[in-house]
Formats: sequence, structure tokens, C-alpha cells
Amino acid sequence: MHQKFAELVNQCRRPTVELLREMLLCRQEFSEAESNFITYMAGFSHHEFAQSLFSDFNLAFLEGTSIFCDGDSKKFHFKILINDQSHHCNKLHLGSVEHDYGSPVFGSRMAFRDQNGLYIDSLGKQLRGLPGSQVKAYIAQGISGITENVVSYQRDLQGYCLVTHFVIVAEPNVDINLKTIFSRVIASIFVNILEKSGWNLSLCRFEHRDDLYPLLKNICWYVLDARQPEKIIDFLQKIGADFKLMQYAGKEYDYLQEVLPEIEAMILEILSRF
Repeated sequence: MHQKFAELVNQCRRPTVELLREMLLCRQEFSEAESNFITYMAGFSHHEFAQSLFSDFNLAFLEGTSIFCDGDSKKFHFKILINDQSHHCNKLHLGSVEHDYGSPVFGSRMAFRDQNGLYIDSLGKQLRGLPGSQVKAYIAQGISGITENVVSYQRDLQGYCLVTHFVIVAEPNVDINLKTIFSRVIASIFVNILEKSGWNLSLCRFEHRDDLYPLLKNICWYVLDARQPEKIIDFLQKIGADFKLMQYAGKEYDYLQEVLPEIEAMILEILSRF
């Protein structure tokens, strides 16, 4: 890993517009995987800080889509969210995705911001010893951070350069910004999990969040028939989202290999319209 790249990514725990500008300017100094990850941060996880820079770098989302176009390098980026926090599928683990798609894992992080907009590097330390009601109130008054692990897979397909960003969010008990997590997602492979407070992507965390419904409705969902899938399916039907129920074929089955060609075909069909 390029030292300068690692330093810039680490600084993005407390991002600014100028820091995102510097990262975008430096992409040519870094490896293909590192450059693609910076483009991911600009278009997806750190979108709020980079959006004002898009015109300067010939970046844009194709109108009405979640496909992020890098006009200078002629690449089309899209995000696939993977959720298997109960570890039902070995091929959906970070190490397996990294190995199977030949690209390193990078961490996209952004610290929590309190009600005054100040970054809090260690939310757990800040809230240690407080009762649950005060913890919930403190988090509700601020802006939750980002904790994502990303594998960026690039390949040429039918004359297009596609960059698939496989994104796995933080492990349980980490507060995350659900609005950012679910924004600009083309598809999600989702394994339902038990509805308990520690799981940050359990159904109970977002089924009562009306503000998330427009984002969730725009995602193509692949729901694995592993643990009470009817609950997440009932919810997706209620909000009018597209979904496909996938048969559970055991821990060793490669679910990504099954769905990726279908997602890529969808991407190509969209690109053919532009």
C-alpha cells in the first residue's frame, strides 16, 4: 500500500472538501485498486464532502441511476452491499471476497459528529458509563459515522470498464449512518439476522425509518433463504422494493458468483440507454 494513500485515507476519518480534492488529484500516483477506492469514497461513502468537486474532475452519477461515471478514465462504478453478520456464508466474508476478486480490502471510515458538528474519534470512550437512554439521546442528536470495508473489482465487459465495489459494513455494536450506507446502492445480498439491539443492520433498525424507504426501494435485493427471510420479504413488499429470494445452498456456496452476472447485465442494460 502506498504510504501517502494510507495517510490520506486515515485523514478522511475527519474529512473536508479540500482533503477529498487532494485525494482525487493524487489518484494517478496510486495503484489501480487504490485509485478506484478513492473514486468510491468520493461518490459513495464521502459523497457529502466530494459532491461539489464532481464537475472539476468529470465525475457524475448517470441521471436517475446509482452508477457513478468517471469520465476521464471512462469507468463506471457501482456499489453492492453485502450483509451476512451472522456468518451463514463463507464466500460473503471479507477474506473470501478479497481472494476471489483479486483486490485488497480498504476501510472507509468517518468519525461520529456531535450536535455541534465536532468529530468524536472514539464514540465508545465518549459514552462509557452512561445509561442507555443518554447514549441513545447523544447519538440521535449527532451524525453517525461510517465504517465500511470495501473490495473494488474492475473488469472490462462488452466495451465498458465496470468497477464493482463490494461493501460490507461494520460488525455489530458499531453505530453507523444508515442513510449513507443505503444511499446509491445498486444491489444488496442480504441475510436476515436476529432482531436484537447489537446488530446494526437488522430489520428492526430500519423498518421504522420512513426516511430510508426511498433509498431502500431503489435497491435490487437478493434475500438469502437462511434465517426467517419472510420478515425482510414482508418489509420489502410493503415498501414496493424489487427482490429475489435465493435458495440457501450451504455455507460454502458462492452466492456472489450466482448474482454478479445478473447485476452486471442490469448495469449494461442501463448503460446502453445513455
